Amino acid sequence: MLNSSPDQWRRRLLILRGMLILVLALVALTTSLQNLDLLTPQQAAIWLTLLWLPSVWYWPTRKLSLAMQSAWLTADLLCDSLLFMALIYTFGGAANPLTFYLLIPVMVAGLSLPLVRSVAITTINIGGYGILLYWHAVPSQHSGLHAITHDMHSLHGQGMWLAFSLIGIILTLLGQALQRARRDEQTQQATALSLALQREKMYQLAGSLADRAHELNTPLSTLLLLLEELQDDAPDPESLRNGLHQAQQLAERMATVLKQDIASQAGNGQATLSSLCKDIQQPLKLLAPTMTLQCDLHDDPTLAPASSWQRILLNLGYNASDAGATTLHIACRREGHDWLLQISDDGPRHSDSAREGLGIGLALIETTLATLQARIEYRFDKHWTQALILIPMTRANTTDASAPADS
Repeated sequence: MLNSSPDQWRRRLLILRGMLILVLALVALTTSLQNLDLLTPQQAAIWLTLLWLPSVWYWPTRKLSLAMQSAWLTADLLCDSLLFMALIYTFGGAANPLTFYLLIPVMVAGLSLPLVRSVAITTINIGGYGILLYWHAVPSQHSGLHAITHDMHSLHGQGMWLAFSLIGIILTLLGQALQRARRDEQTQQATALSLALQREKMYQLAGSLADRAHELNTPLSTLLLLLEELQDDAPDPESLRNGLHQAQQLAERMATVLKQDIASQAGNGQATLSSLCKDIQQPLKLLAPTMTLQCDLHDDPTLAPASSWQRILLNLGYNASDAGATTLHIACRREGHDWLLQISDDGPRHSDSAREGLGIGLALIETTLATLQARIEYRFDKHWTQALILIPMTRANTTDASAPADS
């Protein structure tokens, strides 16, 4: 959806204002060449300079806060409206077709300003149009163009004002509706992203807990069997000491496992791609036991931070699992000044080359890759989905490790 931040709209107003000034300059030049007595060159220069005034104060105020940008945008639109009304007064009043340019500030205000300011801009333009329409009800001799408005039937003028008012109101309502729809969309995206982050944390937590349970189960089972043997048998003191020493070692091993910091597994250090593939194998196996992870690394770059790359690979694996894939294939090779990391899976392809569950995972991946100055591209085929990640070599260090075997 169109970005409606005030600073973006101020830049767009520069373009619209420049187009208006260019058109008016061409009109002034044409009338001058045809010896039409509309505006003298001095008057044309004055008006073109006045219309460009709001662009002058844009440059020293373009880096202010969003709240200040909104206030300056309101001032820009108000100044544009009043200056153009004054120009239309010179050009013969509201009967001049150029008057409908006043709908541009109304539209921009509806798309970018809060409701109160937008309604105020619309009201000023509607009121100004009505004043211009009836300003020359009495003939004036200082401009021949005023005869356009003077000769117009009053009923026709009322119809033009009504049409202008309705169009202005509709543009304001539509602009406000679009602003509200955009805010709702951003809220939904933020909520979906938050849920996806929570899902990722739950996956990682479930994998870590399952891994810890496996590490605890073996020494705990051995400890229980050892205690049963010590209880059932009548060992000599030497055997008893050995058994107690072994039990103490098993208990210390379990305590070490419980005290390990799960978050330090990947950390913010460096890790080779082959080691990252091994790290994600266990969480993916717990989530999708039937999915096979294959690694075919012609090059094995060292990536940093390891935790971010582990998150990227896990999210791609989660998406493949959600799509029902049975194979996840990871390959890496040098591509010019970049590393090309290719992650492919045989998950089913849905309509429009999009896969269910891919959107949120892709948002998480792109957010992380943006901080790493890497790029991602998706390719969809009949039986394969491929994610191509280009990693600048300045963001990764190479190692001479050979490609690991398929896992």
